[in-house]
Amino acid sequence: MKFLLIFIILLVGCTGPEYEKEETIAVLEGEEITAEDVLWQSSLEKEPEDIIKSYLKQEVVIKEAKNMEITVSEKEVEERVQEEFPGADLTRRFEAYGNKDFYREQASLLGVSPEEYYETWEEINYTRGLYWDKYFNEKFGEPTEKNLESWTKKVDEHGDELFNAYKKEGKWK
Repeated sequence: MKFLLIFIILLVGCTGPEYEKEETIAVLEGEEITAEDVLWQSSLEKEPEDIIKSYLKQEVVIKEAKNMEITVSEKEVEERVQEEFPGADLTRRFEAYGNKDFYREQASLLGVSPEEYYETWEEINYTRGLYWDKYFNEKFGEPTEKNLESWTKKVDEHGDELFNAYKKEGKWK
């Protein structure tokens, strides 16, 4: 759970594209990934190459999770949301997040309302976070307070290894 929060915090930054939203920024196993795909999750204003690399690493982990037949259901996403925001509806969750400017700016870039952006952002982030958690929990067991630092290091190293293996094998460009 703590890892998911760290994961989400790392993805949220300032907004403003250096890319056109329709622009293909990578191709992963034949599937085009556009700037818009990333913008639903993160800003591309500051350090866009790092944000894109982080997004691609997530995509690789999600593909590996799916290859292991790991699934994430809508019910699991809703349960995770309710763990964090017990009994809160979408409006209350939107209000609970501090950086409304991020949602407004991203929504403007994508042509939706801030609330619509937040709803999609929430679904994407919790779904991706659950894939991430399930995959790494399967690989390394669940993190504990005692092993969190070493667990996080293993996760980072494994994520880099997967990313580099996909690159070396020509699975993404």
